[in-house]
Amino acid sequence: MSRGWRRHLHRFQRLRRRLAGGQDPKVFCLSCCDSRVSVHEIFDLDEPGTIFEAKNVGGLFSQEAKAALVMALTHLKPDYVVVLHHTACGGYRSTGEDVEPEIRQHMVENSGFHARVRVDGYLAGNNLEIPSELMERLVVEEGCRIQTESMISFLMLHYPRQYKEVKEGRPKIIPLIYETSSGRVYHVPKRLDGSEKMAREEF
Repeated sequence: MSRGWRRHLHRFQRLRRRLAGGQDPKVFCLSCCDSRVSVHEIFDLDEPGTIFEAKNVGGLFSQEAKAALVMALTHLKPDYVVVLHHTACGGYRSTGEDVEPEIRQHMVENSGFHARVRVDGYLAGNNLEIPSELMERLVVEEGCRIQTESMISFLMLHYPRQYKEVKEGRPKIIPLIYETSSGRVYHVPKRLDGSEKMAREEF
């Protein structure tokens, strides 16, 4: 680790001098703290200072994520707000299991559990049986939709100016899924209904 730090010290010397006066990230990203989800690598943004990040289990719009979003939209003015979920997410898998109370509380309080409830209800209501891998994918995608909806509702209620800017596409909110097995990134389908049959549009 110390050698990596020394490489960083020399590699970004000029950039650090520029950033010492303040940051100007073009992207705000809410994502999972899963060690496989490296936002800079996924989007090939190598330099520091390009992404303002909020991370937690599941990539949920928690109280800490709200503070980060407000900081970004009010003071940093990014061009994009990305809500990035990923397949094989331990946070969303935990919604179907008995888990430690801290994880359960985090998933319940921040609507992570709602995703599984909605998907279960959709499948039962339409008498659908699907493979477990597809079921997990639908839960993560629905979770991403819910977190994006929560973000927009939060802005509408508490930050009308920023909400208006988002509705006008400045910045643009983009819900995405990172596929851990392939490295592919794709857009979240706009709705759960029928999504079990849809092809996913790559980002």
